[in-house]
Amino acid sequence: MRTLARQIIAGLFSLNRSFSSKVFHLTGYYPMNAQLYHLAFLHSSISSETNLSNERLEFLGDAVLSLVVADYLFQKFPFRNEGYLTDLRSKMVSRNNLNNIAHRMGIEEMLQYNKQDTFLNKKSISGNALEALIGAVYLDHGYAGAQKFIMNKIIAQHIDIEDLEASEFNYKSKILEWAQKNEVKIEFTVLEETRDKRHSFFKVALMVNGNETGIGEDNSKKIAEKKAAKEGFAKLGILEK
Repeated sequence: MRTLARQIIAGLFSLNRSFSSKVFHLTGYYPMNAQLYHLAFLHSSISSETNLSNERLEFLGDAVLSLVVADYLFQKFPFRNEGYLTDLRSKMVSRNNLNNIAHRMGIEEMLQYNKQDTFLNKKSISGNALEALIGAVYLDHGYAGAQKFIMNKIIAQHIDIEDLEASEFNYKSKILEWAQKNEVKIEFTVLEETRDKRHSFFKVALMVNGNETGIGEDNSKKIAEKKAAKEGFAKLGILEK
């Protein structure tokens, strides 16, 4: 297996026009160090040596991606709290989301892996390869280059923030369905509201038959209601489905 990996590396290191064009299509950059990109697409199922697979680049790319996404969300949502930003970042860099993005980008076509291994999930290893590719761009073009790649080729083309926000379990909708089914009166009452030129704050209570059952706080009234619904959902013992 080690010999096979070295043969593949040796054959791929000579940068050819086709490979260079594919990398440019994916990243917006032509490779300066071809070795990095060949490694980014080389799965560990072919090589047992860490330095002859994309695992180290994947580790690096994961960290770079997390930083770029955190910076992007921090700038995009200046009045959102830490919990909201953390939740949204988690959704953006989740394994499932990265797998889907990598699949749409065509990363699978670039992958070198053991095709005889029936346990390998191509979609999953494509997501890992995408992180490795980010690591390769970072080493080849610096942080600014990696940031541009992530912003222009990943976030702008493959991530819909509104869809990600809506992808969470809708506690408010489900608790309203539960109330209707069980003939229970549900209300969301604003307990506290403050506003100034730059900030808003809402404290909302979920009232079930007149009893306070959940509290939510946020600078968005809708999100405060969702938080109150989530807390009430747990207190009422409704099963998530």
